[in-house]
Amino acid sequence: MPRKPKLTALPELPEGQSALIARVDEGLVEVMEIGFVAGVRVTPTHSGVGGDPRVYELDGTLVAVRRAAARHIYVTSPEENPKEGD
Repeated sequence: MPRKPKLTALPELPEGQSALIARVDEGLVEVMEIGFVAGVRVTPTHSGVGGDPRVYELDGTLVAVRRAAARHIYVTSPEENPKEGD
């Protein structure tokens, strides 16, 4: 039986470290509409003063998301979630 990948809330992802979006809580239509959907690679690049909002690279585009919304986006390491055929 395959083990479940470890999920991390997006704000906990260190700057510069890429991960794959594993899950977005229901009700976050706004972030899903701008591309935060399962399977997409995301990388935190930098933060505003005080750490909020944080800027993420998502499919080559920089997007700023407030911590309150990012807490409901969960990521997993690409190594724990390999693509089929790898």
